Amino acid sequence: MKVVVTGAGVRIGTHLVRILLGEGHEVRAFGLADDAQLAALESAGARIYPGDLEVPESIIPAVEEADAVCHLAAALTTHDVTDDRFVDVNLRGTFNVLEAVRRGAPGLRRFVYTSSDAVYMSTVESGDDVIDESHELLPGTVYGATKVGAELLCRSYWRSYGVPFSVMRPTATANPAELIRPDSVFGRRWFVSANIDWLSRRSAPSADQTEMLSLLQAIPDGDEKLYALVAEDGTSSAATYADARDAATGMRAMLETEAPVGEAFNIGPAAPHDERALVEHIGNRLDMEVVEIRHRSVRPSWRISTERAQAVLGYRPQRTVFSMVDEATSELQVAGGSR
Repeated sequence: MKVVVTGAGVRIGTHLVRILLGEGHEVRAFGLADDAQLAALESAGARIYPGDLEVPESIIPAVEEADAVCHLAAALTTHDVTDDRFVDVNLRGTFNVLEAVRRGAPGLRRFVYTSSDAVYMSTVESGDDVIDESHELLPGTVYGATKVGAELLCRSYWRSYGVPFSVMRPTATANPAELIRPDSVFGRRWFVSANIDWLSRRSAPSADQTEMLSLLQAIPDGDEKLYALVAEDGTSSAATYADARDAATGMRAMLETEAPVGEAFNIGPAAPHDERALVEHIGNRLDMEVVEIRHRSVRPSWRISTERAQAVLGYRPQRTVFSMVDEATSELQVAGGSR
């Protein structure tokens, strides 16, 4: 197949490109011209198409006569993007890709859109439910709303123009090393110094953020520490993080079978994890002290079910956050030990 991967240089994209290349497919890697990852993908055998979702004419050469498109490129919440950028990139950008496909790839066999579990964000009030694809889409952010809108755009192009689409709704996704690095987008969730730095740079912090900053700054100076955020009654929330390699295999499973056409699938780990247990595991592996902070702003539990993807697609996630931490710390030790 001739497969286009937009956002080829990001987490899931780089792994997907390599999976497809390993299977012998012609892979067209579309991404921003300054994305350093594209050079490595070119060396691996991908054809590079520099472009921008906001520049429609840059998309056309990449999708011309393509058999499949995996649309991963997006503006992400982890990059402190403004709401107007979410609309421009995630909504208008997806429209531009669909238009390019409609005009330049009449024989397209599958368009896989990467949405997000943020489409469910305000669905579960108590945090006790397990969220599957039957849950109502009620995004609580502009980012989530643009993902819902883009899903509807895909559906409209299927109905109106015959573009056969499927939707992947990934949970929070990481490469293993990101879980143990303070400078990663995950670092501020458990590294004390990383969250102090992030909160200190908020231009208009909320009352909860201001209070959290004070609590973190009150932790005695010295060696770097981790913190476990728990509720005021001492309970820890559940979360659902995926390995980017597993997410890539989930997207690959959506490319050829007929069952997914017009359908959405949650893609993530086999089961959620306990947040305090994860932080303690990181502390054990990095030999770092873990400080418990009790605060009302603890995140609600977030349990995403991947059972439908496993049943319909044969999706088999291979990794947990704990095995990811083990892998990352083992590689750190081999490389010389310093973070």
